[in-house]
Amino acid sequence: MRFWKFDSNIQIRLMLQFLTTMATMTVTPYLIVFFSKQLGTVVTGFMFLGVMAASVAGSFAGGYVADRIGRKKVIVVCEAVIFLSFLGVAFVNSPWIQLPYVTFILFLFNNICLGASGPAYQALIIDVSQSENRREIFTASYWLNNLAVAIGGLVGAFLFDKHYFALFLGVAVSIAISLAITILFIKETYVPEKRARSATCKQRQKDSSFMADVMGAYKEVLKHRIFLLFTIANLLIIAVEEQLTNVIGLRLVKEIPEPEQLFSFLGIQVDGMNLLGLLKTENTLLVVCLTVVVSYVMKSMRDRAVLLLGLVLYFCGYAWISFSNSPAVLLIAMFFATLGEVMHIPVKQALLANMVPDHARSTYMAVHSLFSIVGISSAGVFILVSAWVPNVAITGIFVGMGLICLVLFHRITKKIEQEQETTTKATQSNATA
Repeated sequence: MRFWKFDSNIQIRLMLQFLTTMATMTVTPYLIVFFSKQLGTVVTGFMFLGVMAASVAGSFAGGYVADRIGRKKVIVVCEAVIFLSFLGVAFVNSPWIQLPYVTFILFLFNNICLGASGPAYQALIIDVSQSENRREIFTASYWLNNLAVAIGGLVGAFLFDKHYFALFLGVAVSIAISLAITILFIKETYVPEKRARSATCKQRQKDSSFMADVMGAYKEVLKHRIFLLFTIANLLIIAVEEQLTNVIGLRLVKEIPEPEQLFSFLGIQVDGMNLLGLLKTENTLLVVCLTVVVSYVMKSMRDRAVLLLGLVLYFCGYAWISFSNSPAVLLIAMFFATLGEVMHIPVKQALLANMVPDHARSTYMAVHSLFSIVGISSAGVFILVSAWVPNVAITGIFVGMGLICLVLFHRITKKIEQEQETTTKATQSNATA
């Protein structure tokens, strides 16, 4: 990966992403347990839904605003609020005071701004990248993000229980550093064009509400058929991955209650809970170790071939994980699922970046984020379904989702290739004329 050849905005953004992701992952995975101990499971569940709703609302507003005032302004305002919210969270969870409901309110503001800044961050990177290097950029982003998750999660696992006050302060400091560097060194990447409007147009705009304008912008996005198919296919990918810690995890705990031999030549035994932890650890370590290698090996292959082959490995791996009870087989299946993940994600992100129009990138990224949240939220539906149908049916559903996803991406990539060929021919004809 030629990191130092990327645009300076991209270099800075990826390094800040690594810093802030590593810091937030020291606390984020443990917040559900943290609130549950103080308020109970039911209240925590409703709070979680509230935080998710705040993130969705923020994403919709942020995507719209970033396409109208620029990326940097949205990012700076959001990071300032996130910094203040984490500082407040640290204060109300200090050794001297515990205010869980105030913490929840602060996290509402936090997630509104996290949702709002997400589309702006994504659009900023797309603004200063080219189609030729986006696969490489998103490979670097993917690798750094997973490394940050691994390091932050490990630190939090050992320190959060007794040192959450210090970790909350640490997150606030990391956000403050990111905010300062963004203000000083990140350049604005998008200046909206000021289009001349007639008096009638101006009056109509004046009369219309902000919400009407927002909904109009998102209706335009939903008319983009290829993008809509892409977001649906991506939703299926995320929905399957989320089941590892939900339906698959519950099945492993239920069906492997007693320790079993991991490999016949090793003296290690694992039960269902241990196995779930091993699978997640394997996934993270393989992503960190394989991303650069796979990127190098696959660089000469066509993006379409890498994407479709990666998806086949990914869905086959998770389908087998959803069915098998053998610890050794499950670890092997996770290897292939992770290999497929490493192959398809950078290509998929580059494909997304290339299909969104310049003037509405943040709006498109907001819709993409919403579909991703729906994919994550599907865990509850699968848990309910798994209580009524046999396990083989769940595996069948995963296979069906995989086939639908492959068909959608086959059609999407074929359509894009046809459009590119048409554009190339038209350009050549104009040059000849």
